[in-house]
Order: sequence, then C-alpha cells, then structure tokens
Amino acid sequence: MINNVEDEITGSRSSRHLSGRMGTARLALTVLAMSAPIGNVVGVLPLGITGGNGVGAPVIYMILGAIFLLFAVGFTTMTRNLPRAGAFYTYITAGLTRPVGLGAGLLAAFGYLILLVGNYAFFGVSVQNLFTQFGASDTPWWLWAVICCLVVTALGHFNVEISGRALAFLMVIEVVLVMLFNVPVLATGGPHGYQFQSFLPSEVFSGNVGVAVLFAIACFMGFESSAIYREEVHDPDRTVPRATYIAIISIGSFYVITSWALVTFWGVGDVSTVGQKDPSALFTGGFRHYMGTTFTDVMTCLVVTSVFAAALACHNALARYSFSLGRDGVLPAFLGKPHPKHGSPSAASALATVGAVVITIPFIVAGLGPVTLYSWMFAVGTFILIILMLLTSLAVIRYFRLIQHRERSWNVLVAPVLGFLGLGYLAVLSSTYFAMSIGGSTSLAWLFQGVVAAILVVGIVLGLRWRRTRPEVYNRIGSTGQDFSPVPAGHTDGD
Repeated sequence: MINNVEDEITGSRSSRHLSGRMGTARLALTVLAMSAPIGNVVGVLPLGITGGNGVGAPVIYMILGAIFLLFAVGFTTMTRNLPRAGAFYTYITAGLTRPVGLGAGLLAAFGYLILLVGNYAFFGVSVQNLFTQFGASDTPWWLWAVICCLVVTALGHFNVEISGRALAFLMVIEVVLVMLFNVPVLATGGPHGYQFQSFLPSEVFSGNVGVAVLFAIACFMGFESSAIYREEVHDPDRTVPRATYIAIISIGSFYVITSWALVTFWGVGDVSTVGQKDPSALFTGGFRHYMGTTFTDVMTCLVVTSVFAAALACHNALARYSFSLGRDGVLPAFLGKPHPKHGSPSAASALATVGAVVITIPFIVAGLGPVTLYSWMFAVGTFILIILMLLTSLAVIRYFRLIQHRERSWNVLVAPVLGFLGLGYLAVLSSTYFAMSIGGSTSLAWLFQGVVAAILVVGIVLGLRWRRTRPEVYNRIGSTGQDFSPVPAGHTDGD
C-alpha cells in the first residue's frame, strides 16, 4: 500500500511506468499526425509559396529537413545513452543541469498545451466552414471544438495502442489522398509541363525567405515527440531513433514533392497569383482537376480528420510530459501514476483537457475569433519547440563532454553543433517574423515571446530554490521515475 508521497513517486516499476508495444511504423505515424498533412497542404504550405519565396519553396523544405536531421543525430544518441522517457525535459536536465531542465520541462508542457488549444480552434472553424460549404446551418465553432476535445480526452484515457491505431490510420489516408494529386504531376508534368526553376538559387532566395521558412517550420512539427513514448514502444533503443529519422525524412520528402507539384501544376508564372486570391485553391483546384468534384469534397471533409489527428497527437504528448513531471514530484504525484488497467497517463490526460479549457475560455469570452486564436497558438507553440530543440542540441554537446562514452564525434559534437547553428538561425527568423505569424503588432509579438522566456526563467529559479528547500524533489528532476541520477557521475549540478 502506498503511504506517502515518496512511495507514490518511487514505488515499484509496474506502478510507475506506462505500457505499450508500438513498433517503428506506428510510432512514426503517431508523431507525424501532429503535422496534419492535409491541413497543412491545404492551409499552410500555400502561404509559404504565396507570401514567401514563391516557386523556390521546395528547397526551403529540403533545408529544414537537413537541419532537423542534424538535430536528430544528437537527439537519438541521447535516446540510446539516456534510456528514460521525458525527451526534452530529460535530455536538457542531463546536459544543462536540473534547474534548466525543470524550466525546459515546464516549457515543453506549456508548448504542447498551446498547440492543443490551437488545434481545437482549428478543428472548430474547419467543421464550421465545411458545413457552410455544403449549405448546412451555421453552428458556433466552439461547439465542434468541445466535441473534438471530448473525443480526444476519451481516447487519451486508454492505452496508447488505441490512439496509435487511430492516428496511424488517419495518417495513411491523408498521405494517400495528397499523393493522388502528386503522382499525376510527377508522371506527366501537369498542364504546363515539368519545371525545375524551383531549384535555382535565384528562385530559392527570392521574395520573402523568412516568411517561407516560418510556414515551413510549422509543417515539420511532431517528430520531436517520438522520445516521449519510450516506455510505450517495443525495443525503444531501436524503435525511437528509427521512428525519428523516418518521420523527418518522410515528412520532408512529402512536402518537397507536394510543394514542387503545386508550383509545377499551376506554372511558375501563375502559382503565386492563384494563391494570393485563395491559398486553399492551390491544392483543392489541382486535386479537383485530376480527381473530380466528388473526391475533392471527400478530401475537404478529411481536412477535419487531419486536424483531429493533430489534436490527439498534441494531447498525447502533453499528457506524457505532465506524467513525467508528476512522477518526478515536480507536479502533483497523482499525475505520475499510470492507469492500473490501461497503463496510460489517464490522470495527466484529464489534466491536459482541463488546461486546454482553462486557457480557451477567456479568449472566447473576449470575443477572439477562432482563426486568430489558432494562429496565435500555433506561432507560440512552434517557437517554443524551436527553443527546446536549440537547448537540447547544447545539452547533447555538454552531456557527452561530462561522461565517458564510445560515440563518434559526428554524433556528439559535429552534427549537434551544425544542428545548433541551423536551429539558431530558425529561432532568430521565428522571433523576427513573429508579429507576421500572429497577424498582430510588434508589441503583442514581444509579449508572447516574453511569456515563453518567463516560463523558462521561472522553472530555472524554482529549481535553484528547490535545491535548498526541497532537495528530495530537486534530485529527482529529470529522472522520470528511474532510480538513478540524471546528472553524470562526478558532475556537480548547477555549476
């Protein structure tokens, strides 16, 4: 029987760990669902073309894919050498000390919470627009957001295998539908014939490259959550790294091909003009050309399921970060206890829903529209994930300088340094164009970025305070239920 908080956190392994047997393919599809392929192809990717660097958009996805692959080298090396769930939270703790790790853990949870709220708003407005398109009576967007929230919460209560199957199925359907447009263009060159101007430096660096990068970053998010499922996969030392690489390469290739196909179909001279009138028409118009009106209507309906899958993936990631923080005693201990039957983070899942509702209600009361709400939330959430990747790259470099290891320099120094430089560039661009991404003022952009910095700083200050006042909790930061310290032997934490 558990008698105290310490026992709740450091009890038997069976009472502390999540359960699951996902394989590489299912894990990759599960994390990729967060990128909402159809939703991005219809709504985000066209904005990168029309408002960014135009026909040179495909190369932007190549560059981002290369940066994220460099990041993944160090990220997956940490996965092998630090066999604990917790992802950003655990790795940053190990490499950059417990106070910074605590700040990163709180920031990660907040980031996925913000993305979850954005997806609920996006889902609500997507269903609302769908009903309007088919002539049905208008309904409030928040009603559909609530329905989405209830279904996601129900799935999050059970073992990851259930939501994993749902996400994998939806991902396959989305990719197949987009490829129904891509394949004919690849095979025939489309109405205007093949074009390769997209790959000319003069086109790649034309227009507003910063805007193109900003929208492209949003299309990649999701792969970084692979490590948070470590306890719920088969053979995690192999499954997590493989799924991470597969996710980055797959989603990068997918967007390179799709953006090139869109430019090729509409023609180099017309693609931006068409997109400026109606960005969504770039894909829906091309899809209708090959597949007809009926299939296009089906595809439009599946934009809704795409956003639903993204919401479920965000909810799962948030629940697992909250579970790790609860298991370490940072958050209330009950959050770190898996469901006795399903082996799921059921309490943390419920908290994720409560958090999303608490954040959303004030915006609804204030009369903020759903489009503004999800644009704000996506901008903030994406910015947070870039900052966490940046910190993780630093953590990898420092961690492997503190321990003895047999890893290659490429894994622990060269690739992480190159990844850090690339991510630093992305962070600067994200900050510079933040006001544009939220469609607001510069002062509002700085306010949002200030909130992000404040959460990280609060976590660091709290960690430093706990080192003196709550050493038993402080020493568990980043351990995620394991019985050993996340800080390398011989290292004095806080130095």
